[in-house]
Amino acid sequence: MRLEKDVELLDGLPVAHIKSLSAVVCADLHLGYEGVMADRGIFLPKANLRKIKASLEKAVKETRASTIIVDGDIKNEFSKVHVEEFNELHELVNFAREKLNIERLILIKGNHDNFVDRLKAPFKIEVYRQEARIGGYSFFHGEELPGKNTDDFLFMGHLHPAIALYDKLGVKEKLKCFLYGALKDKRKIVILPAMNYYSEGVEVNMSEVKDVAPVFERMLDVDSMRAFCIGEGETLDFGTIGDLKKIF
Repeated sequence: MRLEKDVELLDGLPVAHIKSLSAVVCADLHLGYEGVMADRGIFLPKANLRKIKASLEKAVKETRASTIIVDGDIKNEFSKVHVEEFNELHELVNFAREKLNIERLILIKGNHDNFVDRLKAPFKIEVYRQEARIGGYSFFHGEELPGKNTDDFLFMGHLHPAIALYDKLGVKEKLKCFLYGALKDKRKIVILPAMNYYSEGVEVNMSEVKDVAPVFERMLDVDSMRAFCIGEGETLDFGTIGDLKKIF
């Protein structure tokens, strides 16, 4: 689904494509998630990395991209690099380079990416703190406001947006979604869904802006943003968050 001449959302995937950069963009992978949770006594099937690799492979084959941009939170643990995070990052980097022929791997550090700088040399990853400007686009994770480059098109992670739907019996289902709109200074912005398999997401049609994106409370009208929800093999335009709030 094309948002702009140069920007599209890949059907059925939590991945955007920027044609001029030959790049696919994703966020919030939280590698090592199952290992970190196991240390806390919660045991989950090891599905996250497998799903991420499958999504990236499909995205790269469809677009022939040569660059992968991770817009924050490539790992999960705050206080250290967990052994499972290291192992899965190593596997993902090798997969991207050897299987997908990716030339550039770019990470914008998120709040979970402490200590990842020490891995950029051995893994040959470009690492930026909070924000990177590349070819008229600004990528930032979301804990801090982006720079005031008025012509930039913005990409943000961190929020894990999703839409909550209810059937006639009141059973709730969540759909991960992209949010697309503009800041009050007119800069266009895409908020990326979480790529992590186990992250259901934040119900943006059931929340107020101060709860959803507190850093943007004065800069972003979430209700005016359009939700593009990810389904099986397709990405659908669900209209604005304001309209969805009226329905649900």
